[in-house]
Order: sequence, then structure tokens, then C-alpha cells
Amino acid sequence: IVLLEDRAPHHYEALLRMKDGEKKMPQFEFVCFAEEVGQICEFDLAMCSKVISRMKTAAEGGEVLPVAVNISGRSIDSEDFVEKLRALLAEHPVVNGSLMFEITETARINNLDRANEAIRALRDDGFHVCLDDFGAGESAFEYLRELDVDYVKIDGKYVKDAANSAKDQAF
Repeated sequence: IVLLEDRAPHHYEALLRMKDGEKKMPQFEFVCFAEEVGQICEFDLAMCSKVISRMKTAAEGGEVLPVAVNISGRSIDSEDFVEKLRALLAEHPVVNGSLMFEITETARINNLDRANEAIRALRDDGFHVCLDDFGAGESAFEYLRELDVDYVKIDGKYVKDAANSAKDQAF
């Protein structure tokens, strides 16, 4: 993710890339499947652990590696997930200030109050939290209104033609 004024890197985004032999597997479908079968919390924790490991390796080499990692709305809505995530983060203070979380809209957050408590706790611990792909899901405006996030990433379909469309510019 780059800054617009000078194109300098602001942070990196950790994304899932999977292959079945030589064939790439669509990450969106995999994440939706993990949500449907109740494995998304474990998957999100595994991703966070992997990202933290990479960030620690970079820090040992003297490099600060700012990274954002996606978290499903279903995970941020789970007290168990949030407890395990905060425990993992407490074990690795080297990532404080460099790790950011992006809440995705692939699964609906059922308890916005509980999710917002989790977001506030992560922010109180020194981590930035963002809404990912705002506008891509059916709950975007509700989430924007109810969740205390630091950033909002607008879905690409809304900004793609903004330079050429007065309607897209206004939006």
C-alpha cells in the first residue's frame, strides 16, 4: 500500500495465495469456505502467527516491516478468537505499532457491540484497525457507523473510474 503523494510504501498487506499443483486457488472462495465450515478463526490466527513470524525475522535484521493482515468479521465477532489473538500479540511486542488488522466483509458480524469492544481493545493495545473493501459487502455503512476503526479502505470498484466520472468523484 503506497502513499499517494510520493508513492512511498506505507505498509504491506499479507494476502493468501494457494495452489493446487500448478492451479491457483481463489482466495475469496477459500476464505468463504473456511467461514462456512467454522474454521475461519483458526485460519485467521494461523495467518496472524505467520505474519508475526515474518515481522520478527525482519526486525532481527534491523528492518521494520509494517504489515496489515485480514481478519474475518466472524473472527472479530468471536470472544475466543480475540482472547487468543491478544495473547499471541502480547507474546511478540516487536510487532506493536507495525501490525495492522483489516476487518473483511465476507461474513456478517452478528454482534457489532462485541466486535467493537474487540476493535477498541486492539486499538488500546497499540494496533490500527481498518475496514477492508468498504462498499463490497451489504453491511458497509452499518459497520462504518458502528465500528471505531482507524482507516477505511474503499473497494476498488468505487475509485476505479473516479478520475473520469463526476458521480464516482462525488461518491
